[in-house]
Amino acid sequence: MVSVAFSDKYFESLLKLTPNEQSQASKAVLQFQQDPQHGGLHYEKLTACKDTKLRSIRSNQDVRVILAAAEKEDLYLVLYVAHHDVAYAWAAKRKIEINPNTGSIQMFTVQETVLESSQSQPAKVDQPGLFDAIRDRQLLQLGVPEAILPVVRDMRIEADLETARLNEQLPQDVHDGLFMLMAGASYEEAYQETVPAVPEAVDTGDFAAALSRPESQAHFAVAENEQALLEVLNQSIEKWRIFLHPAQNRLAKGKKNGPVRVLGGAGTGKTVVAMHRAKWLAEHVASDAAKVLFTTFTKNLAADIQQNLNKICSPDALERIEVINLDAWVVSFLKKQGYDYGLLLDSQEEKRLWEDAYAEKPAGADLSMAFFQEEWARVIQPQSVSNVDDYKKASRLGRGTRLNRQQRVEIWPVFERYRHLLASSYLKETDDAYRDARAFLEANPALRPKLCSVIVDEAQDMGTQAFMLIRTLVPEGPNDLFIVGDGHQRIYGKNRVVLGQCGIDIRGRSARLKVNYRTTDETRALAVSILEGVSVDDLDGGEDSQAYYHSLMHGPVPEVQVFATEGEQADAILQRIAEQGFAAEGCCVIARTRREVEKLKDALETRGQSCHLLDGRSAPTQPGALNLATMHRVKGLEFDAVFLASANRGLVPLDFVVNAAADAVTRQQCENEERALLYVSLTRARKCAYVFSSGALSEWFSPAR
Repeated sequence: MVSVAFSDKYFESLLKLTPNEQSQASKAVLQFQQDPQHGGLHYEKLTACKDTKLRSIRSNQDVRVILAAAEKEDLYLVLYVAHHDVAYAWAAKRKIEINPNTGSIQMFTVQETVLESSQSQPAKVDQPGLFDAIRDRQLLQLGVPEAILPVVRDMRIEADLETARLNEQLPQDVHDGLFMLMAGASYEEAYQETVPAVPEAVDTGDFAAALSRPESQAHFAVAENEQALLEVLNQSIEKWRIFLHPAQNRLAKGKKNGPVRVLGGAGTGKTVVAMHRAKWLAEHVASDAAKVLFTTFTKNLAADIQQNLNKICSPDALERIEVINLDAWVVSFLKKQGYDYGLLLDSQEEKRLWEDAYAEKPAGADLSMAFFQEEWARVIQPQSVSNVDDYKKASRLGRGTRLNRQQRVEIWPVFERYRHLLASSYLKETDDAYRDARAFLEANPALRPKLCSVIVDEAQDMGTQAFMLIRTLVPEGPNDLFIVGDGHQRIYGKNRVVLGQCGIDIRGRSARLKVNYRTTDETRALAVSILEGVSVDDLDGGEDSQAYYHSLMHGPVPEVQVFATEGEQADAILQRIAEQGFAAEGCCVIARTRREVEKLKDALETRGQSCHLLDGRSAPTQPGALNLATMHRVKGLEFDAVFLASANRGLVPLDFVVNAAADAVTRQQCENEERALLYVSLTRARKCAYVFSSGALSEWFSPAR
């Protein structure tokens, strides 16, 4: 019996075969592991290939599986499967080797021809090379195989780098480092970001050791015995196509010495990393007496995460992971303590209470009710201000309206009245509930849940009180907190947080994910342009940036169109879905408000299109049904195509929200949140994004010419 390891390229090629051919290929690989010399497999060495390690086996009369035989152990790498001529043509140009500088397994194409982009642009030979400032030795240290150094040296323009990647002349880890250099990073920055810790001496013949490294595991799934192989073959292909990128793998696995913060733009796999971190903790650290708590901001996201964990975790591991949004956990905990209050979640009830409290405003104070609401949310609640003396000393950094101490004293009765109204209605805001839950835990440590770790997703939407509670839930120590987020997706702006001020020390344990695996670069560029000029924090008092973020996929430039009526807009949505051959259930129509979503639903159903409203309470989308959702609801989801519909002036951004701001500073904050909603919505698209309006187009977009 031999060990086998499946490359991600194998699964990609397997999907191109018929279901019957896929089954035959799986049976052939299983037979090979049990008996490599089985006569029916026609195992043979490929002599016409550039790599002498390549072999083939037969799964039927016409389909061939391409393998690489390790020289030092009974180990075979399953690389590719296709019909006879295609399989052999693919193998003829491939090399697979262990990089002597990074220790990772690399598979790449070796070609004598120059890059296609170079042929089409002969004048560029006079242009400087992209990497002229980088020495050969440095390129090799970044993981560039020596055989493809000439290819890298021939690159003059960005298109050359992309062409080499698409032609599989560059291993993925090499592409990422070169991209950073091209984007302006120093060699030291690119090396630190993309090259792992490497053993002092790399044995370029020890494939078993290479497969143990995260950089190899990003592209290979190992099956060391028959049982492991059966587990691979019996799972859905889509499941086993999920390979963690090296940077993701390093974050998801292994012991951490304390809290970890992971930032990353949309589509960089933050939630995937968080889920695999939960899986690793459940398998290596957690027990029935000390579980992993996976929490996020909304119940919808928690439900989505639970569904995805079900796909990657064993039943035993799932038993050691609790997935719940933070509000629900707090409500459940407080109820067990005899807590009499409910959470204030009804916006109309909240407005009524503020209108009553606003009556306490001093006659001479020219301040809107919106000012008091914002002051409460951005100053009083985050700092746990409970009396007028605390308020006089509270920091108001970032607030647009200046107040001296006397003015604070004069307006304090409004806040006091609001708090009294909440109490008399047996209601608490979420921040108050977080604070009360923390007080219970601090007063009685025996109440602390039995947890080994807390994982936090969508951290940018949680505030100070939430993180102070989270810090209390689990003792400080190894593997205690794992926090992922992206300030660019902050759609609840009042919840800005500084982790260090919450007792969460992430120094030396922070990372950024930079590669977008979901969205095409064309869609990413439009989404990022919406955020141009917006300052984004890093959850710990610093700034985050989109520098060096990039997408690996390419596709059409997002279409921006203006239609005269809602009916014409609905027609265009259905026409684009049909033209592109998308399944309706793989697409989503997104609008700013629930009212617009309902109007779009009516228009589409009138045209015979069945619709599925994503509201967090409904069943999974049925085949043939088109998804519809608000911008807030699509957080954490993804689709083949998204239609940002009714992107009308006045709706995008939503005038009601922006114009209600009490001052220019708050207005800008509200506008930034509106921009974040657009960024979130556009980056849900895997293949295509459309921006449609039924009337005057939002000033944030330009129609197609």
